[in-house]
Amino acid sequence: MQEFQTTQPLSNRAPLAEQPGVYSESAEWCGQPVFVKTLAADDPDSLARFQHEGRVAASLRHPLIVSPLAITPTQLIFPFVEGGTLRERLERGPLDEQQATEVASGVLCAVTYLHAQGVTHHDLKPENVMLLGGQPRWNNVRLIDFGMSHSRALPLDIHSGTRMGTPHFMAPEQFLGVRGDPRSDLYSVGVLLFDCLAGHPPYEDALGWLAGIRDRRAELPGPEPLHPLMRSALSRDRAQRPLSAAEMQHHLTSARLELNLPPLPLPTPDAAAAPATDTPA
Repeated sequence: MQEFQTTQPLSNRAPLAEQPGVYSESAEWCGQPVFVKTLAADDPDSLARFQHEGRVAASLRHPLIVSPLAITPTQLIFPFVEGGTLRERLERGPLDEQQATEVASGVLCAVTYLHAQGVTHHDLKPENVMLLGGQPRWNNVRLIDFGMSHSRALPLDIHSGTRMGTPHFMAPEQFLGVRGDPRSDLYSVGVLLFDCLAGHPPYEDALGWLAGIRDRRAELPGPEPLHPLMRSALSRDRAQRPLSAAEMQHHLTSARLELNLPPLPLPTPDAAAAPATDTPA
């Protein structure tokens, strides 16, 4: 990763999205296709949030996480992942249990690494999971967007006490302002697995569920061996969720075996920190 104090020149620019204070585009930088976030606002709070995302993302090295190639005071330049998001794939229909558990395994592999680095993502959802080549396989998962993340390595959590997150995917305690609990990410992975199998998240009235005034959940989708894991991960009580991403991965692996699905050659925790060998185009 390179750090520059001046704005980097881009070519073949094409706008992709615009959020308050930040716009995103595809482009070419140093002869390779890239995805670029550019800070458009000039207020101190927007700058602090933008630089927070850059610092967290730049600290990560994992083959299933998209880390920046370069950062400047107003740019985050990432390798471009060709294939689209998991949400775009789900818009064509739910995944079967083989595909859904592969995607969830890939996400958990990345999350296990994140938590070992002291980082809680806090916005795990299909929109923030890229699929290399558009194929729902564990090794095609690419986790993106650390704008809402919490890192124990940073002296200040700029989102402290906020309710930032996506209602359908955020854990109840996150809605109450609790930050930095890895079990909040495990809740989100449970929702993501549910969404992959059902084509929609579990709670129609997500805000009512988060506020504790609604408990009605859609019927658990997919085959029965996956239900205990989803039921545990979706618990309002954090103590009822898996203790860690690694334990959740173990339960998912056991469920796959019960479904006669082949074991996945997931990287070991020590090997997982190696940078990706592919160059998304």
